Amino acid sequence: MSTDVRGIILSGVELAKEIREGLIKDVSVLKEQLPDFAPGLAIVQVGAREDSNVYIKMKINAAREIGINVRRCQLPNTITEIELINKVTKLNNDPNIHGIIVQMPLDSINKINSHLITDLVSPNKDVDG
Repeated sequence: MSTDVRGIILSGVELAKEIREGLIKDVSVLKEQLPDFAPGLAIVQVGAREDSNVYIKMKINAAREIGINVRRCQLPNTITEIELINKVTKLNNDPNIHGIIVQMPLDSINKINSHLITDLVSPNKDVDG
């Protein structure tokens, strides 16, 4: 018995559009059910790499289109590991932040363990994880 295995051609643009439209509806329903609810996303960036800036702008535009409030936390490249740990901990504990993205690479002049920082993000708020 032979099995007919055929591939399906997917349009990434169309699929992304469908996903985004579904998310817009989902967020809209949430806001109707919970009028005081405003979903919040924090994007943590260390330094100002141009490639990271481009990715972050895309993420901000997509999130806002869906109806999510975005807080960009752009930190100086002089930040220390302990200062970054404190910032991520504050975001973990902030009730207005429901998702956290730590933009990689961390562009700091100081040694920062990026795995420690990403592991520090609460599993309940880890957008990338």
